[in-house]
Amino acid sequence: MDKFREQLTEVFNEWKETNPFITECFKNRDRNRAKKPMEYSFKQFIRALFYGNKMMTDERMVINWKDNLKNLDRLPVNAKERLSFIEEQLDHYQSFIQLSELFSEWEKKSVILFKGKT
Repeated sequence: MDKFREQLTEVFNEWKETNPFITECFKNRDRNRAKKPMEYSFKQFIRALFYGNKMMTDERMVINWKDNLKNLDRLPVNAKERLSFIEEQLDHYQSFIQLSELFSEWEKKSVILFKGKT
């Protein structure tokens, strides 16, 4: 179980490092520069969902995330709809805001899920 917590922590820390760059891109209205890090962060968030459910993941599971989310017991509220919105418009500011909110919610929920488990 420690490996899942470690993977989650790594994803959350990486997001915290990437977030300022994406913020700056949108602040400068440079959607093109924001798109690749948004795509990467989106995929990392999908991985974080699996890790939070104590499941390992691979690239196929991430690519087919819509089908694979139904295998997860714990998800943020309206996760599939919110993620679909983000995926369809990765270079939009509102998608960035939504992804930021999902990361924040999932990090808080993950702490609760792993609390007391060592």
